[in-house]
Amino acid sequence: MIRQPKAFHIENLLSKKRSVVLFIILSAVFRFSCVAQASSNPILPNADPFITLNPVQGKFLLLATTGRNITIWSGPTVQTAAAHEKVVFSPTDGLTQLWSPTIWKIGGNWWIYFTAREPGKEHAIYVLESETSDPLSSYAFRGALDLGRPAIDPSLLTVKNVNYLMYVTVDGGQNAINMVRLASPMEPVGEKALITEPTYPWEKGAGSIKNYPVSEGPTALYHKGHTFIVYSGSDTASPVYCLGLLTFKGGDPLDKGNWDKTPHPVFEALPANGIYGPGRGTFAHAQDGSDWLLYAAKNTDTPTASQRQTRAQPFTWNNDATPNFGVPLRDGEIQMH
Repeated sequence: MIRQPKAFHIENLLSKKRSVVLFIILSAVFRFSCVAQASSNPILPNADPFITLNPVQGKFLLLATTGRNITIWSGPTVQTAAAHEKVVFSPTDGLTQLWSPTIWKIGGNWWIYFTAREPGKEHAIYVLESETSDPLSSYAFRGALDLGRPAIDPSLLTVKNVNYLMYVTVDGGQNAINMVRLASPMEPVGEKALITEPTYPWEKGAGSIKNYPVSEGPTALYHKGHTFIVYSGSDTASPVYCLGLLTFKGGDPLDKGNWDKTPHPVFEALPANGIYGPGRGTFAHAQDGSDWLLYAAKNTDTPTASQRQTRAQPFTWNNDATPNFGVPLRDGEIQMH
């Protein structure tokens, strides 16, 4: 038998030890990664969420109301979309009540539409434009859109490659959803059309002391050639705040008659699961093919707009291609269906 030198045995032993140590390190990294990817509801302690439908540069972008600035959160999955945050705009000219931001890629840049209020003026829709093609870069303040009326809750609808601004008027004794075509990101043109207003009891806070009539927070949703608007009904502070659905029948999207309103909520409070006032729906398509609803809700039936936080859960589709959001799940670890 040929004996190996002692140095060989020592080196071989050290090599095995290094392999064991490397295995332990890699295992720990894997376990840490799994923990980092785990998530629980609520995923963000803010209301009025808006998430990009698909990842951007490998990350979902998530915006929500802070009241004082425009912040973009980002993360690799829908569940972890709030992993990192960056403030991209802080007003210096007295703007207050910064609410409900949404973000869109138009042309080569990113555009953020949000609600705010200047001193001595009513609420209006304000706009930021990214200074590069990177959505997490710096933004230039482009001012307010000229809509002719006080407005909140901006979002975009695209039909046949034409962009329409959806917004909510608040000066008519109710909150109602309106729409106007955008010739460019800063140019609303043509008719400003009423699309829907609160007509059903569940849009007027039935069963709650907060009974101001509300249709607000419109968000577009598309599936297999079908176009929908998901919106919020009832007073924001009400525990019966919920989601409603408009289905586009074709033709001119500015014609109110071309939208069918579902006569009942499509997502509503579930006290048995501790969720009250679920509204402000926004949607994402995960890399595994699953579709996700993000929404704001609270875990108390107290009639207040505070304590609303962002939650996420997967959803499915009905045979007629309409969304099936199910019911609000209990807070805690996010489970797939």
